[in-house]
Amino acid sequence: MPRRYFTIVLVGVCAALAGTALPVSKTSKLAAAHVKHHSPSPSSSPMPSPSPTPTPTPMPSLSPAPNPSPSPSPSPSPSPIPSPTPSLSLLSPSGQAMPVGDLPGWQQIFTDDFATNVPLGSFPSAVSSKWSAYPYPWKDTSHNGTYWPEKVVSISNGVMDLYLHTEIINGVSVHLVAAPKPNLPVMPSGRYAIRFRSDPVPGYKAAWLLWPDSGVWPLDGEIDFPEGNLNSNISAFMHWQTATSGSQQDAYSTSATYPTWHTAVIEWTPASCRFILDGTAIGTSTTNIPSTAMHWVLQTETQLSGGAPSDTAAGHVQIAWVAVYKPI
Repeated sequence: MPRRYFTIVLVGVCAALAGTALPVSKTSKLAAAHVKHHSPSPSSSPMPSPSPTPTPTPMPSLSPAPNPSPSPSPSPSPSPIPSPTPSLSLLSPSGQAMPVGDLPGWQQIFTDDFATNVPLGSFPSAVSSKWSAYPYPWKDTSHNGTYWPEKVVSISNGVMDLYLHTEIINGVSVHLVAAPKPNLPVMPSGRYAIRFRSDPVPGYKAAWLLWPDSGVWPLDGEIDFPEGNLNSNISAFMHWQTATSGSQQDAYSTSATYPTWHTAVIEWTPASCRFILDGTAIGTSTTNIPSTAMHWVLQTETQLSGGAPSDTAAGHVQIAWVAVYKPI
């Protein structure tokens, strides 16, 4: 997997929901706050030695009460996206089954509804035919978090669980994060669907993205959805092909928050990039579309501004299923 550069360029914050959002330029508040994400490289400073993985705090209920959502900015209500319903697998713990089968214009090439249990300490090795991940001791975008999938990712009862927390290792606070990556073919376009929720953990964020295989950023673009601090709102971003600055992007905001279950879809073709949240398009870009092959990473990390998380901040990001398609 190509690595992403450490250079941090300001390019936006927060991720996407039904019914709001117009593209914004580099002068908007979202674009000003959004910072480049990167495939990290190993830290140059010594990292603490691994210690036995402790038993995580119990997983929360799969259907927690949602946080109050702020009122979105007025905008025309988008129309729901009509699409034929493919066959569905058995009902998932999220209340929505994973789609099984092709869609008009799309061939399904990858699915996972996490039927194989994987304890802490065994991801991704136990499911290496389907998944990989950023390895320990890579640092995240802010450099405040450490990727350590063996201490963060587990699978049980039909859910992939990312347990975000801090451990004191050899007297050092280590903020533990993870970036699972499905094993997919080279894809210059695609449809990426994911069913997810998260505790509103302060100091942590989701930046689930398509990153160019070339590793050339910002020239080859970037697509982020969902993105946002876990105690804030969901947004989407499309960084332009041939960009010379990370602020050259389209951004779409929503009033949706992470504690409730959502389904997010990126539909990326040479002609457009469309973001769909819970069946409703929140934004579509039709110019400056990234045209180089990209890979999908569920990059879950520490926040980009506001400092490192508290050592006591902890919680779970849960994923019920993923489904990936290529154009027919």
